[in-house]
Amino acid sequence: MDLEKYKKIFVQESSKYLEELDIVLIKAEKDLPNQQLWGEIHGKIHSIKGMAKALSMERIAGLCHSMEDWCKQFQGGDIKPSGDAVQLLIDGADLLKGLVVGKDDVSSPENLKEWDRITARLANSPDELVKHVTPEVRLVSSPSKIDRIRVDYSLIEELLARSQEIMLLEKRLPPLSQDQISTGLRIWIDNYMSMLKGLHFQLAQLRLMPVNDFVYLFEKTIRDLAKKYNRDVGFEVVGGELEVDIGLLDRLREPFMHLLRNSIAHGIEPPDERVNGGKNQEGKIVLEADKIGNNLVLKVSDDGRGIDRTAITEYLKNKRSMSDEEISRMPDDEFFNAILSVDFSSTHGTTQLAGRGIGMDVIARAIGYLNGSMAIHSEPSKGTQFTIRLPLSLSIVYAIVFQLGEYTLSIPTSNVASIERTEAVSSEESGAFYDLGDRLGIDAQTRKPTHILKVRQAININGETAKETPVRFAVDTIIGNMPLM
Repeated sequence: MDLEKYKKIFVQESSKYLEELDIVLIKAEKDLPNQQLWGEIHGKIHSIKGMAKALSMERIAGLCHSMEDWCKQFQGGDIKPSGDAVQLLIDGADLLKGLVVGKDDVSSPENLKEWDRITARLANSPDELVKHVTPEVRLVSSPSKIDRIRVDYSLIEELLARSQEIMLLEKRLPPLSQDQISTGLRIWIDNYMSMLKGLHFQLAQLRLMPVNDFVYLFEKTIRDLAKKYNRDVGFEVVGGELEVDIGLLDRLREPFMHLLRNSIAHGIEPPDERVNGGKNQEGKIVLEADKIGNNLVLKVSDDGRGIDRTAITEYLKNKRSMSDEEISRMPDDEFFNAILSVDFSSTHGTTQLAGRGIGMDVIARAIGYLNGSMAIHSEPSKGTQFTIRLPLSLSIVYAIVFQLGEYTLSIPTSNVASIERTEAVSSEESGAFYDLGDRLGIDAQTRKPTHILKVRQAININGETAKETPVRFAVDTIIGNMPLM
């Protein structure tokens, strides 16, 4: 029996069950008498226990058994579940996550204390739970990294790289005149390349993930933040069926986490403040996802207190030396985007701007790194909306990587017209020859060119652009066609 193989499968399957368990527990917390939900909770815990027992993972199996027994008491309706009972199961699920992936050592003093606390409370009846409840400071759980879809992500990347490598072979074929190649062979090559490009496109589709699946990662985060800041928060998704590149969504985890924290901690008012202001007790955060052209547009809005314009005005006067007249002429998006400045948050505390400046420069940098942009609109007492615009697909750019002297360089594969060995290139070949090595200051005597690259468009070198196209230059070694983020 390949134990390591089955342990890897156990981690993958159990992690999936634990993600689903979080979602069901959050639903149960809002609908305590729902027997169907309690059945689902029991079933997911039971599945993890069964796999753990088969692999002799006694601690995991034991914790699951205690959680399972606890859960059974609420099935049938004889004992009414409480919010504290659900919280205990959530704590148990959090402990299980660390044990399943092996990142938590139960024997460490901190984890041993948490283990004893949870197992001791699970050993009591639900009726006894309220007697043992003590105020606790809970850490807000962050959404886990997106590293798994229907098939292993690294496999998709490898297949994409290989398919593009095969397509590149066509460029390496020496040019043949019409009398050197039969019509039938040319048709076969064209059909082959067409099929290969179709396969490459289909492989790329495997990297897509519905926005809804991305949002599920934040269900528990939203719940934890709402409890931490004593807020009533409802979360709604519009356009969740839109499929987006998983690489792009993964890079949006941290910015999205910051936006949620800002909205819940500083945008949404406490329940009593909302009621006194004529609002519903429950605040609302809405994520809208849409495709406009080749862009992904995400709008994150809340119906909270909004951003204080006075604080921004003071910042613009003091830090940017702007007059009242200049500020009054600023468009709203430019005005509110002032909170994205690095020095804004250090100037204004949370009491002045309801925390909206805290960490906003970090979000702006993360969005900018993805070649995106962010606009902000806010109205006092009505709420704030952040509009993020990004390229729809964080496409992996494949590049021809080559050695030139001591340098390792690359050119996007899409720009490469052909790759030929130096001895096969005629001096009358079309296209300007550009001495890239000379421009980089590489000693010609140390170079041993083996290939000639012909590129479709000019390349900017040291601020100068070769205007003639195509451009050819010699390289020492072709390393390969590689994906670059």
